Amino acid sequence: MNKDAQKKINPAKTDSSITFSLVVGSHPSAERDDRPTIYRLQTEIDRAIKKLVTQQEYLGPPLRTQILTDLWFMNDASLVASPAIALGTASTNAAVAHFALRLPQAMVVDGGFEILLDRTAGDHRVCLRGIDGKSTADAVDVFVKKFLAQWIESSSAAMQI
Repeated sequence: MNKDAQKKINPAKTDSSITFSLVVGSHPSAERDDRPTIYRLQTEIDRAIKKLVTQQEYLGPPLRTQILTDLWFMNDASLVASPAIALGTASTNAAVAHFALRLPQAMVVDGGFEILLDRTAGDHRVCLRGIDGKSTADAVDVFVKKFLAQWIESSSAAMQI
């Protein structure tokens, strides 16, 4: 098979961009409560990427985001190991349940939400876990203000190595 035919079969293998996966639950309440929040998070990440590229003269591979449901995400080992943000509750998003057991706490608001991430940049996955849709949205707001820019920079740098 020639290389052009291979690219048509599996274009992802030849894509040199760094992709940040944003994972929402496939549960009906996650679709209702968390889907709007993940779209807002995607907008914030895209804005931060644009700022990084223009203000800091980023010269690495293109950075992009993609929104996936937990079913797709959890069934692809390469996605689970790559930079990702899962949000919602453990009962409505399998990726949140998975990350909650593996990531350290960066911030906890009792009775509200948790932000789980490795601040030493060893693991480039994030879990924004709320007790409901509103608290998850609050976790996203805090993550964007306190951690997002550093997370994008460290994740993209690590993916270039």
